[in-house]
Formats: sequence, C-alpha cells, structure tokens
Amino acid sequence: MEKLKQEDLSLVEQYITENCRLLEKKLFDYHFKGANTKDVIFALKLFQNKDGGFGQGLESDFRLPDSSPMATSIGLKILNSLEKTNKSREMIKKAIKYLESTYDEKRKGWYAVPEKVNDYPHTPWWHFDEEEKMTVIDKNWGNPTAELLSYIYKYKKYVNNLDINNLIEYAVKYINDKNKFKSENEVFCFIKLYNSLPKKYQIRIKDSLSKAVEQVIEYDENKWDEYIPLPMHFINSPEQNNFEIKEKKIQANLDYYIKIIKEKTMIDPPWGDSFYKEGLHPAYEEWKGVLTLDALIALDNYNRIAGQ
Repeated sequence: MEKLKQEDLSLVEQYITENCRLLEKKLFDYHFKGANTKDVIFALKLFQNKDGGFGQGLESDFRLPDSSPMATSIGLKILNSLEKTNKSREMIKKAIKYLESTYDEKRKGWYAVPEKVNDYPHTPWWHFDEEEKMTVIDKNWGNPTAELLSYIYKYKKYVNNLDINNLIEYAVKYINDKNKFKSENEVFCFIKLYNSLPKKYQIRIKDSLSKAVEQVIEYDENKWDEYIPLPMHFINSPEQNNFEIKEKKIQANLDYYIKIIKEKTMIDPPWGDSFYKEGLHPAYEEWKGVLTLDALIALDNYNRIAGQ
C-alpha cells in the first residue's frame, strides 16, 4: 500500500508556508509537527468577531467581515478538532452564544449568510437573493444547520436559550422524510451531526444517511478531477461510520490524493479559478491550503503517510 513520502510532505509544508494563510500554516504545524494549540488559536481568533461569530473571510468564497452562521460553522469545526484549552473553550462558548442570537425560529435553524454578504466580494453561489431572502445554499435546510446542531449538541453546556432535543428531533425527521438528495454539502453536514450524537439518535438516521451518500457520491475515478463528491469527502477516518461506502473506493481515493500531491504538491480547487478576480483573488490560494490540508489529515488518519 503506497504512502506519501516525507519529502512530498515537506514540499507541501514549504508551499503552505510561502503562499497560504497563517491559519493553514499553524494547522499544518499542529497536525504534522507536534505543535500545540496555542498558535492555531491565535490564528483562528483573527476571524472571530466581538459578537462571538466568525467572519473576516474565514470561508474564502465570501469576504464579508461580519459574522455569519456559515463562517461560524467553519470556526467551530476547527475548534472541535483541537485539543481543548481554556482559550479554545472560551472561543467555543462565544460562538455558541452567537448561534443562539442568530437562530431563526421559523426556519428551525440558520440561514447561511446575511444579506450584507452582497456588499463584499463573493462567488455567485453566495449571492443573497433579495426576493427569496436567502442564498441558493439555503435551499437545502441542512447546510449549515445540521452541522451547527452538531456543535450545539456537543457543547450544550454553553446553550441557554435553545430547545436542543426538539431541534435534534426536527433534524431526524427531516432527513428520514427526505427521499431525494441533491446537495452533497447538506449530506456532509448531516454526517457531522451524526458523529456528534449518541447512539440512540445515530441508529435512527444511519440508513437515511447511507441512502443519501449513495445518491450523491461519485465512484467513477475518471471524474475525480472534476468538482464532484469523492468518497473521502464523507469520511476522513477509519474510526468513523463509512455509511456503506465501498472500501476499495476509499483506498482508491487515498491513492488519488497521494498521486495529486506527488505530481502537483497542492490540490487545486476543482471548480477552477474563473471566479477569483479582483477582491476574491486571494481565495484561490487559500482554497489550495484548505483542500490539501484536509487530504493530508485523511491520509494520516489512514496511516498513508510514511514516518508519521
């Protein structure tokens, strides 16, 4: 079984150091060089606003400085992956408070971004439709609400004003009632929710999630250079439930990551660079860091990096 060589990992580190955000640099050090959480927290804190939410372009495709539920989901995802410290717990506590303040009772969840996103550079899929009062992302309730519920549930000791059990029941009913899944990103969010829930909830949605994955996953390796959901987008560790994803395709996807990193050092955004003009120009390099780091973490979790 092929493994990524240390010299290839070193080239990735060099590229990230020279071209990517401070956040990805510190995350690389944390995951692959034994660094502690202090520097990651410092870098991530640059994206957290006074209201506790995250913004400042943490989600590279919209440069809104104000907080948004979508950017906050990314901030909490990173915090959730770190060893807990007093500073990280304080950041989580503030983010949960922000989510409580932006919860929409009629939606039983959150809209991804506020209308103000239109005042700043953003890709078309983040444009707020003033007539529909949402972005195209919001047409699928679970993105980002299901992922945000995963953090609300996990850090419920910080929650004061939300009926968590009622919200989880709503999410369970939503996914079990849905027959046709078109958004892989919504499925990703529900998998994050699944991973945060106790077994009594997991068994109620496992079959629906397996069905959802089967509907949106792309197994054709000839298409993996395109912007499509790969097997490793749904799981990144052998300890996680694989939702009936074929094991040989998991290993093939890991082989694919090794091949791309050996050939190109970094993973390019498969949706291309045509959207990244003017104020969005930095986003393309930022995405290279995010996507490559995600792939490296998956490779490491599956013991596919030599010497790690």
